[in-house]
Amino acid sequence: MPRLRLKPFVLLIVMLVLVKAPAMAQHKLWGSNLLLEGRVNYGFMINHHLEMKIFNAHFPSFELNLGKETFGRERWQAVYGYPFIGISYWYSQLGNSNFVGSANAFFPYVNYPIVRNRKQELNLRVGLGLGYLTRRFDRLENYKYIAIGSHLNAAINLMAEYRWRFNPRMNAAIGVALMHFSNGSTKTPNYGINTPSINIAFAYRLSKENPYLNKKIVPSLYLFEFPSVKSVDFSIGATVAVKDMGSEYGRTFMIYNLNGNVMKQFTFKSAAGINMDLTYNTSDSYFADLKHVEYSKKSDLLRFGIGPEYHLMMSKLSYNFGLGFYLHGKMVPENSYFKFGIQYLFTKNLYANIVLRTHFGQADFVGFGMGYKIPWIYSGRVQ
Repeated sequence: MPRLRLKPFVLLIVMLVLVKAPAMAQHKLWGSNLLLEGRVNYGFMINHHLEMKIFNAHFPSFELNLGKETFGRERWQAVYGYPFIGISYWYSQLGNSNFVGSANAFFPYVNYPIVRNRKQELNLRVGLGLGYLTRRFDRLENYKYIAIGSHLNAAINLMAEYRWRFNPRMNAAIGVALMHFSNGSTKTPNYGINTPSINIAFAYRLSKENPYLNKKIVPSLYLFEFPSVKSVDFSIGATVAVKDMGSEYGRTFMIYNLNGNVMKQFTFKSAAGINMDLTYNTSDSYFADLKHVEYSKKSDLLRFGIGPEYHLMMSKLSYNFGLGFYLHGKMVPENSYFKFGIQYLFTKNLYANIVLRTHFGQADFVGFGMGYKIPWIYSGRVQ
């Protein structure tokens, strides 16, 4: 137990050192809006598969958050109502089971305001980062715990909160949250871990509030942002994924995906269009032979899909959502699929992305790749 109590204390000291040093070196307008927050959650693990019912328990989890209020240094901050951005460390023992172990997560987050005034606000928080689980499935040592097959996982946090500012340097919040751990089927099994909870938090501003923070800045047009021209973007990219099925079949498979889309950006926030996918999953030939599925050539196993796609833009970063329908492929698991991706523009044209593909909630693979975007301006011109 002393070891567990020491973790948050050491992390708190490290965070304070890291925060204070750069804060003193920066302009007061940029450094004076930092807040340190502690949050206590109480929740349970969702038994979304019958085999996980034996691990049902109620348990607490703890967070240390370091964040700051935005004031319009970049246009997306103004477009989204000046959200609160930060980083979080999350820890829980997940019910004190020797089979399940404990969970650690470290993720950046954006807290989007829905309703706000000087004293109160209602927010929606979205966080995405990495999680480490101390226990995982092992066919010899931990065969009962079939929830997840890897120590390292993606950590996704969603939360709705009410926040009350009762002091110029202090505020409190209550909320409802969901914490999700998954490896995207890079290593099976991968049922995932979902822990809904209620929580309470207290935050302290590390320095006196700068009065100019209330005078929000509206910047001029930035690079990578939506100009006042009529244009369509053509993109082509490729991703590679690894699917480790060693625990069940003793094999690891590679997945190669070539994708392209045609997107029209309508506002600073939104773009929509059509996406096409061509995927070669090396496990398809293995399972086709295993299940005695007849095919004449390797191209019969190629999966080709097409469907609508939507991008939620935040300057160089975007969240991409797509729905696809398979038009070709002998071994497609379903007729349709869903894609969620995160895309980041390094230049005006070159981007990197991470894409998760699922079939009715069951993760298929997580691909890592790059692409190139070519804008076609058909009316107007960039200033």
